[in-house]
Amino acid sequence: MVSHSITIFFRWNNSQREWDHMRVIGGSAKGHRLLSPKGTAVRPTSDRVREAIFNSIQSRVGNAVVLDLFAGAGTLGIEALSRNAQRAVFVDCAPRQIELIKENLTKTRLLERAELLQQETDIAIKQLKSRQIMFDLVFADPPYCQGHIEKTLRCLSQAGVVKMEGLVVVEFSFEEKIPEKMGDFHQTSVRKYGTTGVAYYNRKEERE
Repeated sequence: MVSHSITIFFRWNNSQREWDHMRVIGGSAKGHRLLSPKGTAVRPTSDRVREAIFNSIQSRVGNAVVLDLFAGAGTLGIEALSRNAQRAVFVDCAPRQIELIKENLTKTRLLERAELLQQETDIAIKQLKSRQIMFDLVFADPPYCQGHIEKTLRCLSQAGVVKMEGLVVVEFSFEEKIPEKMGDFHQTSVRKYGTTGVAYYNRKEERE
């Protein structure tokens, strides 16, 4: 069983919470409703975009080791676990979001295959490197237009925690300029869904 690295939790009154409801689209937890706080602080990947992502990467998900960065409500990592990913590590710096991810994992009965890290993304990646954990599939859904994508790809490349030919899937605002290449990650495709963009990066060995 995977150990859980959950550090700090804030409790808040249920009567003060307003929820948006999303659902797991496929796999063992299909149809389960997921919780996500309303407001601009958390922007979970919509059902439509998530379905499109997983339709395009379905051959990569089974038995994959998954990293969900800027995890928010955990919707991408949970979708992967529901579709038979081996395990998933969820990273978010906000205690409230870590608690929410744990709640969603419990609802979907996927908690035992998950690890939660309440840390800044770069610190979490360095810690995972020190533990020699390698990932097949990485999701990153950072706050839009704040320069996180380039920084995160650089950090992943320097740490070497993504397996060769592994895939990084990045969600971004289509108004945002994102790199075509960063370290050993090469952008292979970009897709647009309204104002949302999804970019796919493969890790490829650099050759002279």
